[in-house]
Amino acid sequence: MELNTLYDIAEKENIKIYNWQIEDVNGMYLNYHDINAIALNYDNLGTYIDEKCTLAEELGHYYMDALYPAYCTDKVLIDKQEYRARKWSYNILIPFEKLCKAISYRIQYSL
Repeated sequence: MELNTLYDIAEKENIKIYNWQIEDVNGMYLNYHDINAIALNYDNLGTYIDEKCTLAEELGHYYMDALYPAYCTDKVLIDKQEYRARKWSYNILIPFEKLCKAISYRIQYSL
């Protein structure tokens, strides 16, 4: 999936995207009183791939309702919600069918 497609998804879902310098974080999904936003730290995002992966994960928080408070200290909750968001991003960035095709291709040409 292309980066522009991810931005189109955010726009379609009415998720505002902001450039925000967040210390030690590439991105953050925010939901406050049914207002959805994604903050991306463009200064930390070194490449197109970094931006695409970060945006996909933050959209994963939205789609999977994988939320936790900004000052949460419950590591189990944080890990669970981050896993759910990343899982969504992996599926959107690399659809299962394409993954199977790549594995099949790799097996076929490695023998």
